[in-house]
Amino acid sequence: MWDFYDNFYRATAVSAAHSEFCTRVFGVDLCQHGFADVAQLDALIAAAALGPGQRVLDLGCGTGLIAEYLSDRSGGHVTGLDYVPDAIRQACERTRAKADRLDFAVGDINALALPSAAYDVIASIDTIYFSEDYRATVAALAQALRPGGRLAFLYSHGREPWVPIEEFDTSTLPAAQTPLATALAANGFHFTCTDFTADDLRLAIRRQEVLADLRDQFEAEGNLFIYENRLGDANGIRQACEARLQRRYLYTATKEWTY
Repeated sequence: MWDFYDNFYRATAVSAAHSEFCTRVFGVDLCQHGFADVAQLDALIAAAALGPGQRVLDLGCGTGLIAEYLSDRSGGHVTGLDYVPDAIRQACERTRAKADRLDFAVGDINALALPSAAYDVIASIDTIYFSEDYRATVAALAQALRPGGRLAFLYSHGREPWVPIEEFDTSTLPAAQTPLATALAANGFHFTCTDFTADDLRLAIRRQEVLADLRDQFEAEGNLFIYENRLGDANGIRQACEARLQRRYLYTATKEWTY
């Protein structure tokens, strides 16, 4: 997986095809590898009440374009964390002029060493999936929140294409029963939730359409591996959504703090 993302971020840094893909599908090129379009990012900013003076952690930031968008829109200080060193290098180089409100570091979601009580908001935008233990990861994030701090997740959950339909546990689809919701509850968090499932299907279909237009451009660049990866995601999400075996949610979570 590390090798894929290392190659992905190196290639997308100079790929006109991928830039056009992101712009046409998501509304702006933020090198999105998940399903977060501008409307969903803006919804996260509003739900998590991001604003000037706040300290924010973007967990799994890639090349930092989404972290930069969050900071530009909110005025908050955003720290981006990702396990791909070249992605962090790109983020640091691109945002030198914004170093007063953007910084980046290499870190692994499965080996978090975050400062205690450092952040007002921690955002995970299609990245919690990389955690090998959601409950442990949420616990590590909780200790990094300031009292009254908030967690914000853009998160999809559903049947993967290789899982037989009869083996998928549909009881995990409601917002209060997903693996993420279970981990939040186990760590004492209460959450509100917005359902973006219809967006998952809409964006999967849009991905398929745009990728069909851009296939030759990806091939000419030598980047068919990106095309195939993005198309595979779109096909799987569309299939799961149409079978009603997929959900997408924005979670905003807080907990009771003892002093």
